[in-house]
Amino acid sequence: MSILSYIKQQPRFVIIACLFIFILVGLRVAILPFSPPGFYIDEAASGAHVVSMLAQGTNAHGQAWPLFSSSLGGGYTTPIYLYPVTAWSAIFGTSEVSLRYFSEFITLLAVGFISLATSFWLGKRIALVAAIVGLALPWGWLQGSLAWDPAMVPLLVAVSFFAFSALLFSRSKSLKITSTILLPVTLIALAYLYPPARVTAPLLYLTFYVTLYIRKAMSLKIILLSAAAAFVLVLPLAAFMIQPEALGRTSTLSVFSGTSLIGGLGTLGLNILLLLNPVFLFFVGDFNLRHSTLFQGMLGFGALIPVVVVVAYAIKNRRIKFSPKKNTRHLFILIAALGVLFSILGSALTGEGQPHSLRASAAWPFMVLIISLGWYIIFEARRRVLTYVAVAVFIVGTAAYTVDIAFYYPARAAESFDVPAREKLFQGQQTDYPPMVLDYYKNK
Repeated sequence: MSILSYIKQQPRFVIIACLFIFILVGLRVAILPFSPPGFYIDEAASGAHVVSMLAQGTNAHGQAWPLFSSSLGGGYTTPIYLYPVTAWSAIFGTSEVSLRYFSEFITLLAVGFISLATSFWLGKRIALVAAIVGLALPWGWLQGSLAWDPAMVPLLVAVSFFAFSALLFSRSKSLKITSTILLPVTLIALAYLYPPARVTAPLLYLTFYVTLYIRKAMSLKIILLSAAAAFVLVLPLAAFMIQPEALGRTSTLSVFSGTSLIGGLGTLGLNILLLLNPVFLFFVGDFNLRHSTLFQGMLGFGALIPVVVVVAYAIKNRRIKFSPKKNTRHLFILIAALGVLFSILGSALTGEGQPHSLRASAAWPFMVLIISLGWYIIFEARRRVLTYVAVAVFIVGTAAYTVDIAFYYPARAAESFDVPAREKLFQGQQTDYPPMVLDYYKNK
């Protein structure tokens, strides 16, 4: 069914859904200049690299065409983030707001690709629902507003899942060719982009290609050629990962650092439970105010009913079906659930600040899939009371979150975003800001 035909069949639903999408995009764009507050030092350090790239073609340390650019706290600004944001800044400038709008733009693209991917599995109606869910999701709202590398993680996850879905279901030869290239490239870029995703990316790679082979959507020859090309592309990353600086940071953060194998595995299991805890997901969220507002969980109140519906459906229908010809709901649940698990593993393997939602940011596109499936089941059940209650809870939860992030969160998170230190800096007073951060404010 074409898009125009679908609009003609369900004009009321399309109009209402598009209105929700328009309002949510407008709210996110309008709120961004003043919330989140301030500009955290990690954001300013990335900005210093961008300013230097535009001024002299090097990062802030004078390196031309850098692969990994050292930032603060042992972290690195990666090429996957640095070069696109530099191109953006060449057009829109290097101000704090401009750099954050780049992240917002990237996040909106991620929502768009998840919506497109959902259309292959659950149809155009639920694709619109997925867009609404993605735009309203607290996990992606705040973290998608900050000017640093992790903001790009959901986009690469979303594009890889879109490419995987297109290879499974699309009949377009051009789209299949494009997706054959996109799938490995986005997953490799994901591994380059963010250290926790170096756990997620290979597991997703394996899951997607095994599924494509089982469902006869890709030949073994193409899979092996893709693997060979991927091996070559990851060699620079592998060389970087064995550098003492990279190994040292990994060792320091690992749950296995300074403990036994059993102790490390126990901490890993506990961290996974913390990241899947309903209190974390629906009611409180991450305790770090740069990752979460502490008002509602990472998925928000509005996701509670659809997620409960999916869990109930999965328990009732335990048998997993693999069919090369049918778009099975069970396979969709399995892929989404594995995606969430693989996405939180990189975070769970670190022993710092758990539950650490930022390091698990690859999970929220898969959470959007699960929530959207919940809405699909709710609509399919045709129980008006359930539908009306679920919609009402979603609207109230989203409205409450919007009011909080616009009017109350900035004051609550001021200390976390260095607002007092920035005020001193702008007044010409001494601060303990690192030189990179000071360079950003001098040169932007």
